[in-house]
Amino acid sequence: MGADLRNADLSGANLTGALFLTQSQLDAARGDASTRVPKALGRPAHWARAERPVRR
Repeated sequence: MGADLRNADLSGANLTGALFLTQSQLDAARGDASTRVPKALGRPAHWARAERPVRR
């Protein structure tokens, strides 16, 4: 809770079960097309997008 994720590399991470994760934390971090985020949060626009959907 309250973790500083500025510039943290979350590439490939599965965050779907993360508790207390906020949109501002995601927005400050780096991720890629394979990074999975909780349904309640949005994928930051600056993260790389997959050319085809990632299988879940």
